[in-house]
Amino acid sequence: MFLVCGEALFDVFTAEVVEQAAFEVPLSARVGGSPLNVAVGLARLGCPVGMLTGLSTDFLGERLLASLQSEGVNTELIVRKQAPTTLGFVQQDAAGVPSYAFYGNGAADRLLTLDDIRVDLEGTAVIHFGSYSIVAQPTADSYFALAQQHSGKRLLSLDPNVRLNVEPRIAVWRARIAELMPLVDVVKVSDEDLHLLYPDQQPEAIIEDWLKQGPQLIALTRGSKGASLWSHQAKVDIPGRSVKVIDTVGAGDTFQASLLDAVVELTHSTDSTAVWSEQLNSDTLFKIGHTAVIAAAITCSRRGANLPTRAEVQAAL
Repeated sequence: MFLVCGEALFDVFTAEVVEQAAFEVPLSARVGGSPLNVAVGLARLGCPVGMLTGLSTDFLGERLLASLQSEGVNTELIVRKQAPTTLGFVQQDAAGVPSYAFYGNGAADRLLTLDDIRVDLEGTAVIHFGSYSIVAQPTADSYFALAQQHSGKRLLSLDPNVRLNVEPRIAVWRARIAELMPLVDVVKVSDEDLHLLYPDQQPEAIIEDWLKQGPQLIALTRGSKGASLWSHQAKVDIPGRSVKVIDTVGAGDTFQASLLDAVVELTHSTDSTAVWSEQLNSDTLFKIGHTAVIAAAITCSRRGANLPTRAEVQAAL
């Protein structure tokens, strides 16, 4: 089973065409949060997946819980908190590129304690960590303790998904990512994230350095330009897929879900003497990356983080 660790919230979208000075701004809400999207994406690919997060006992928390359950995400490890639900307001520009404003100080997804992560993970093969939950305390340190406990025992995955409007101190992000890097096996990062984290360094140099620290597979997403994948054996570039973009919300999470699905398939396909990472040659990397790019393009073609099913991805391939 996959276990996804990170925030679950509501994305609140502004109407597409509203004058800046308007007194009334119509809003529509959709369940979201990068880790929640990854969990839903894995479920839609037919993967057994659960979430370990904090959810409010308010009516929004109830809706989040019900939506996860309706998607087939296991919610047994979710911890209910008498605290608010995070709201992430989203406004898109003419190209569909989102900007965010988060309202979540003291919210349930930021309040996980060490006691909350003392859980039985028997049968869990992959643990994924992502987004502002890796830096928002006390949840951040609780997740870090979980990563320390399970590194080397299960596959660990990381998507920093930097949100400076949640934690504006870039040094906090850099420090936690540096601590996590030796513990994780798979990393997905966007070119935007790397520019925020290390504006004076080339992405390739950063990733080459990360590869020396522990990860076996690193994916760099470049928006419409596609993606690049690195292993210790090879590096490949994947072209973008032309699509009419409605918006890009959830595209990176779709790529992440597809990537993790492929990694687990790889572990199942190896014989008893092989190690999954030894199979990451250029052909395998291209296949993994191409599938993930196609999946992300499907999400970009529809409103909100509406991630594709396995059947939809296979049809697009």
